[in-house]
Amino acid sequence: MKLTRLTLTNYRCFDELDIHFDDKLTVLIAPNGGGKTSVLDAISVVISSFVGSFDMGKAHGFAPTDARYAAVTEGDPTAEQQYPVDVCASFAEPAMENQHRQLSGPKNKTTVKDVAELIEHGKQLMDEIRQQDAALPVIAYYGTGRLWKQHKLMERQKITSASRSMGYEDCLSSSSNYLQMQIWMKSATFASVQEMQMPDTYPGQPVTRQLRAVKKAVDDVLKHTDWYNFHYSISHDELAMQHKDRGILPVGMLSDGVRAMVSMVADLAWRCVKLNSARAEQAPVSTPGIVLIDEVDMHLHPAWQQQVVGSLISVFRQVQFILTTHSPQVLTTVPNQCIRVLDTIKKNDQTLFVALQPDKQSRGVASNDLLAKLQHTNPTPDVPEAKWVSAYKALIQQNAHTTPKGYDLKKKILDHFGDQHREWRECERLIRLQAMKAKLPPSNH
Repeated sequence: MKLTRLTLTNYRCFDELDIHFDDKLTVLIAPNGGGKTSVLDAISVVISSFVGSFDMGKAHGFAPTDARYAAVTEGDPTAEQQYPVDVCASFAEPAMENQHRQLSGPKNKTTVKDVAELIEHGKQLMDEIRQQDAALPVIAYYGTGRLWKQHKLMERQKITSASRSMGYEDCLSSSSNYLQMQIWMKSATFASVQEMQMPDTYPGQPVTRQLRAVKKAVDDVLKHTDWYNFHYSISHDELAMQHKDRGILPVGMLSDGVRAMVSMVADLAWRCVKLNSARAEQAPVSTPGIVLIDEVDMHLHPAWQQQVVGSLISVFRQVQFILTTHSPQVLTTVPNQCIRVLDTIKKNDQTLFVALQPDKQSRGVASNDLLAKLQHTNPTPDVPEAKWVSAYKALIQQNAHTTPKGYDLKKKILDHFGDQHREWRECERLIRLQAMKAKLPPSNH
């Protein structure tokens, strides 16, 4: 199941937006308030119709605040909500074109009649798994509240008897799944021990293979760090990981970045093995689906930001990821055909929202270049110290760096940066270059 296209009308900040998705990875970028999260939320509204077709899935509609506000009269500070709100999505594998959900007014409900094909596809799969094995796509949404904002605990302790559709429970809630995963890992660990100790009493339970798959997925994503051996620690009564220098520590004692990544990857891997338990350890690698992640770089060190997208794709190979980020470190690992820049353009005196694909390659490019070209941000901050260096370099170019003004700037630069800093070394290089130019004979041209 792949999302190919999304069209928004009167949804939050967008009067209209049309966006096409790569079948493997799409990374959305925009300034704060530019609509990245809104795109993910809109996708979740449509795709929840599919999820709601399963016994343990739940559909949701638009929120009252999703309708776009617009000024009715130019210059009037008051604004009115605009209707209808419409989200239209098209899918591949299987092909389902123009699946609409609409809200026609503040007192009306979100429609479902135009997502009948999407709903029917879910119902058919639910009917199939009641009778036989059928592959189910994983669907999940991880929002920025995935670490701190908690919601009700799911009934994951019923690990050996629950329906496969349990993999869709709360899958589109953007809140935290950390506590839920800890409860499931605890129950699964004890069940696995019991299964091994009493194989005749509890034969054929898949929980050991499910545990192995979840552990491997987390370890593989974190292999670029020094943390490994993800497990539930009976002695700590908490999820734990092992470090080559620090030993075994509870995940709750680790950094926000490690904890957020562990909980997300473990949750996603669990959903894969629950939805497709017959695939055992291969479920995370072989399960298709659509996964939304808001601010994939959240709480991560820049070095890890450069690894996170590649790690997720290598572990969940059949999943279509739709991500948002503010990080140029992330963008430098993503091909330009997978990036969508949410922006506005002027056309016929109208302001139009667009999702543009950068025309130049981004993967393998220095992050400073992407910060400037894609995110329109000067890599050098607008602070006095940077202005001193810029002014001093300008004086060097004019052979005026030995003036009183030049000496004053030189003192400020050396006091702040020191004589071994790259900025000062660059100034010295320019001074030597100017001296060499001065010794050259004058040009005849």
